[in-house]
Amino acid sequence: MTEKKRKTTYSIGIVLLGMLLGLLVGVMFGERLNRVKSPQVSATNTSSLISQVLALVDRAYVDKVDYDSVSGVMINAMLSSLDPHSGYMSAKETKSNGEMMEGHFEGIGILLHQHGDTVFASSITPHSPAFRAGVLPGDRILKVDTTWVSGRGFCKDMSNVVNLIRGPRYSTVTLGIQRGNTKKIQYIKLQRDVIPQKSVSVATMLDKTTGYIYIAHFSGTTATEFHSALLQLNKEGMKHLVLDLRGNPGGSLETAIRVADEMLPKGDLIVYTEGQHYQRERVKATSGGLFEEGQLTVLMNAFSASGSEVVAGALQDNDRATIVGHRSFGKGLVQRQFDMSDGSSLRLTVARYYSPSGRCIQRPYDKGSDEYYMDFLNSVTQDYELADSVMKAVYDTTQLFYTKKGRKVYGGGGIQPDVVLPYMKDSNLVYYNSLINKQIFDALVMDELSAHYADMIKRYPTAEVFLKEYKVDDATLQRIIARGEKAGIKRNDACLKRYGQEILSRYKASLAMSLYDDDVYYSIMLPYDWELQKALKTNYKL
Repeated sequence: MTEKKRKTTYSIGIVLLGMLLGLLVGVMFGERLNRVKSPQVSATNTSSLISQVLALVDRAYVDKVDYDSVSGVMINAMLSSLDPHSGYMSAKETKSNGEMMEGHFEGIGILLHQHGDTVFASSITPHSPAFRAGVLPGDRILKVDTTWVSGRGFCKDMSNVVNLIRGPRYSTVTLGIQRGNTKKIQYIKLQRDVIPQKSVSVATMLDKTTGYIYIAHFSGTTATEFHSALLQLNKEGMKHLVLDLRGNPGGSLETAIRVADEMLPKGDLIVYTEGQHYQRERVKATSGGLFEEGQLTVLMNAFSASGSEVVAGALQDNDRATIVGHRSFGKGLVQRQFDMSDGSSLRLTVARYYSPSGRCIQRPYDKGSDEYYMDFLNSVTQDYELADSVMKAVYDTTQLFYTKKGRKVYGGGGIQPDVVLPYMKDSNLVYYNSLINKQIFDALVMDELSAHYADMIKRYPTAEVFLKEYKVDDATLQRIIARGEKAGIKRNDACLKRYGQEILSRYKASLAMSLYDDDVYYSIMLPYDWELQKALKTNYKL
C-alpha cells in the first residue's frame, strides 16, 4: 500500500499527521557522511545494574513480562533524556523506516480506504501486482488470505490490514473482494513485489513560465525524481520555480543536499555538520545544477522540518530564493542509525547541522522531550498566532545572522520566511473541514467507483478527457451535503455559498486521484491553494 499523499487542506488535525511523521523521520546521515569514523563505546557498570534490575523483575514481578517490549521502553527512556530525536526502533520499525528512506517497499500496490465496516481499494499503483491482477479502485476487500478484515459489521484496524497485505517480495497473498453490486466474493492471488514510493508528488507548469514541484519527503529516490522533474519543466519553458516543502518532515540529509545543489551555483556552501565525535564537514554546491538561475520561491510551514529546513536555509542564506509561508519546525539535529544484531536499531543524534550563515535552527529542548513537543503544538494551535514561545526566542540579538548579501536572518528556532503569510481564519471552514475529517468525499468516491468504475473508465479513458468532460453540479453538492448530515455534520449555508465550488472541485479531484493519479488531483486543487496563490503574487526583492 502506497502512502497516501498530502492533500491541500486547512485542517490542523490532518496536518498534525505530517508533523508526527516528521518526528519519526528526522535528518539521517547519508552514505557519504556515514564514512566518518564511529565513536568508541566504553563499558561501564551501568549494564551490570540493568541486568540486576531485569533479573529481579524476572524473579519477583507479579505478572509475565514481555522483555522485548520492556527493553525497548528502557532504551527509549534513556535516549529521550538526551534529546527529543534520538530513539530506539524495533526490527519491524527499522524495516519500515528503511523502506521509506529508500523510496520503495514490498507489497502489492494498493492504497486502502476504510469507511464504516469496510476496507476499499482506493487507488492502484500502475504496473504493480494489484494492477496486473486486475484489482480495481472501489473493490471491497473482505478477506486477506483466511482472515476476515471487513464486512458483516466487523472491520480490523487499518494498520493490521496493512500488515496482513504487505510482505516480502515474491511471497503471495490472496484477497477476497466484492465488486460492484455483486454479493459473491471473488478471490485474487497476488505475488508481492517492490513498489516504488514517489516523493516528488507533483511537478507541473502553473502557467507558461512558472513551474511547481511538491516534495513530500526526502528518500533515496528524491534527488533523481527532482532532477527528472526539472528536466521536464525546463523543456516546457520554466523561468520561475515554486518549490513546495510544506509538511515535508525531512529524511535523508544526503538527498536534501543533492536537491539544494540543483539550485545553487558551484562553490556556494549548502550546509555544514559538526558534533562531539564528528569533525566539521562543509558541503558545497557543484556545477551542473538544472536550475541555478531563474526566479525561485520556496513554500514552507510549521510542519516543514529537518531536510526541508536544510534546503530552505541553504537557499535563503545564499540569497537564491524567497521563502514564503510560516516559520518551520526547527530541527537542526542529525541522526545516524546504528543497527543491532536482532534487526532493531538506535537512531542516535551525532551532530548538528548549520546553514551557510552559521545558523543552527534547532529549537531549545533543555526542558525535556514532552515540553519540547508541547511547546510546538501550542505554538501552532493557540489562535494561529505567530507571537508564540518559539518566535519570542528567535529575535534575541544573539541569534542574529546575515545572508551573503547582508540580509538579517535568525537562528534558534526554525527558518523564518522572508514573507510571512497570515493564518487563514474563517469560521465557515469548520463545516468544510468536518467533511474532510469525516471522510465524506472519500466515502462518496468509493460508492461511485464500486458501482460504476467500468462505465466511468470507458467514458473517461484518460485524465484529460475526465478533466474536460466530467461535470459536478448542484445534484453532486446535494449528495455531499446529505452524506455529511448522515454523518452528523449540520449543513452550513454560509460555507456552501463561499466554498461550494471548491467543495465540488475537491470531490472531482478525489475521484480523479483514484481513477488516474495524484497529478490530476493537484491540477484541480492548486487554483484553490490560497497560500500558493499569495506566493505567486509575492514581489520580494532579494
